[in-house]
Amino acid sequence: MRVIIAILFFLVTSVPASADERILTAQREILSLDIEELMNLYIITATRTNVKLKEAPATVYVITDKMIDERGYRILSDALHDVPGFDFQHTYGIWPDLFHQRGIVGNSQRSLLYVDDIPQNNISENAVRGGGNIRFPLCNVKRIEIVSGPVSPLFGANAFNGIINIITKDEKDDPGGKIYGTAGAYMDKGKIDGDYTGKSIGFSLRGKNDGSNLFRYSLSGYYQKSTGPDFRGIKNLDADNKGYFWSDYYNNSHDETYNLTAKLSLGNLRFEIISWQYLQGQGTFANGHYQIDTDKRGFEGSNWDYYDTSMRLSYLYEISPSLKLESELINRYTGILNSSHEQYPKDKTPDAYNFPNDVTTQRNYERDDRSYELEERLTWNHDNKFASLAGIEAIHTDVPEGYGVSKRHEFTNYGAYLQEIYRPAESVSLTGGYRFDYNTDYGSSHNPRVSAVWTRGDFVIKSLFSTGFRAPTAWELFNATNQRKSNPNLKPETMRNYEIGLGYTLFDSHHISLSAYYNEIEDLILEAATNEYNPSTGKNWNRNQNVGKAAINGIEASSDFKISDNLSLYAGYTYSDGRYKDISSSVANSPAVKNGDKIPNIAPHKINAGITYFLLPKLSFHLRANYIHKRETISTNPIREIDEYTLLHANIRWEDVVMKGFYLQLLCRNLLDENAFDPGVRTAEGTYYPTQHPVEGRNVWLTIGYKF
Repeated sequence: MRVIIAILFFLVTSVPASADERILTAQREILSLDIEELMNLYIITATRTNVKLKEAPATVYVITDKMIDERGYRILSDALHDVPGFDFQHTYGIWPDLFHQRGIVGNSQRSLLYVDDIPQNNISENAVRGGGNIRFPLCNVKRIEIVSGPVSPLFGANAFNGIINIITKDEKDDPGGKIYGTAGAYMDKGKIDGDYTGKSIGFSLRGKNDGSNLFRYSLSGYYQKSTGPDFRGIKNLDADNKGYFWSDYYNNSHDETYNLTAKLSLGNLRFEIISWQYLQGQGTFANGHYQIDTDKRGFEGSNWDYYDTSMRLSYLYEISPSLKLESELINRYTGILNSSHEQYPKDKTPDAYNFPNDVTTQRNYERDDRSYELEERLTWNHDNKFASLAGIEAIHTDVPEGYGVSKRHEFTNYGAYLQEIYRPAESVSLTGGYRFDYNTDYGSSHNPRVSAVWTRGDFVIKSLFSTGFRAPTAWELFNATNQRKSNPNLKPETMRNYEIGLGYTLFDSHHISLSAYYNEIEDLILEAATNEYNPSTGKNWNRNQNVGKAAINGIEASSDFKISDNLSLYAGYTYSDGRYKDISSSVANSPAVKNGDKIPNIAPHKINAGITYFLLPKLSFHLRANYIHKRETISTNPIREIDEYTLLHANIRWEDVVMKGFYLQLLCRNLLDENAFDPGVRTAEGTYYPTQHPVEGRNVWLTIGYKF
């Protein structure tokens, strides 16, 4: 901690006092957008057309590039922690940041992630699972648009509970680029531990080549290597060795990753490729006495290594100034590399680490997923009152039925959608949408959407209804492991969403928004315990099952205040109360879920708040807090409740230091080194799956970069 204080003192005191008056009158280029400018920002994700943020027919949150800089967000999950409606379970491994949007637990497969409207969920699981997507680097990002609630009427079967769309920078708005490097460490008792460190480098470059056909490009690259957090010796086992345990040699949260993104355009012809690889340890996903958590002492440890390559080719045909047709082809390849493996000790006690030769190594996890998508999208802005959107698409998916198997499963989804926006008056916007899908596995689905938005001066009122549809993924249907059996008889999930939203802007510098919603989910798919004994684990088998229904009541509040030119505040609040209903008879005797139970692992109350203060026009200090209320756990978890916690994060950023374009940033996460835990994943019974997962302790990161 003394190191942090010393660096902060140096950064603040090294500015000459004589420069104060001149600097205070300089243009504050790094300040965030004014509140009114933010509310009038045009976004695309909510309607697949440009619409003002305050008029969007949905609850939408936006993280801008200046927020990313001021707050020190490095990766996507950093930013999502400050958005209302998100719950997390951190394993720092196979699912480094498992998230649940709007109170529905799962495997991060009920929200869709896009980068520049290109899907990023992996194909077999349709989940934001690997570190390369939930930890997508933000080095070349213009903004992040988060839509809360189902968007299936526009985006199809799996836009079930929300969409996250990362919009990268382009030459038109942000010419130039940057290079930077980051280094940091996880601290132990206030001291930097040289065994647990990380480093990254990155660049972005945007430009154009004038000619008869204007050529534009936006390129970015990122590389990171880290040992991950230090969870050595964290344990709490009962007499039967149930609970949570990680060995004194733990180093299972290491990662090594690269990300390359290229966006090219020649006139109206566009091409984009996003390619990443993420090599990662399994983290705290499993207990250390059921799965080896180190590559020391003669062990190999456990690794899950992912890759993803997505390519899009599109052409925009401008039939007239008001009528445009866009043709789009997307090819995607996702999978698990053959370097992935797990080691299981035969002695399922902490003594297992004395016997490196007494283990079973499972290696057959390689998987190759493919999908091909063709879409035609027509937009027609009739006049100031009417705007139409219509589209057709076909997506063919080809995936293996499980880890390391040659048998493959293929299916095709055909979709057609229509959306009409009608403005009978300047203050009123009515939106209606409908989508029809036919899936060769599950047949047809129908998803309507209606909304009304009323704007009167500084007030906005929204009334929303939408539906969602989610087909079981190949992973949920066919994938089997040592703990889980397959279930090819799953039915799709469906959702109905009812929502009302209020917004108020005061003096163009303060904004408050409030959303209240009620969601009904049918045929909910969860991994639940069965009554069938599993000799490999000594417990009953798990299986993905349609457990029944769920109902969720929720409130999300968000506020932004610009107090002065150099001081701004934000705060968010989330309330969630979800319960299971009409539990299927197939799981009625299972301890995993019971009729009327609260949906587990979801905090009923969450608060996020932050303050940004500019000590000088180019030198900012940011401090934020994330409060997580106590969480009830799944009924198979012997720990019935996980304690609340509050994490503080601080960031100092200095632009144009020494020379124009040169910048420094110092980020400290978990500033007070809070000893915090998240609920265990899946059944969390304390044998293979831990009852709790530790949250990373204090860690510090210094970034040096140059913008040009």
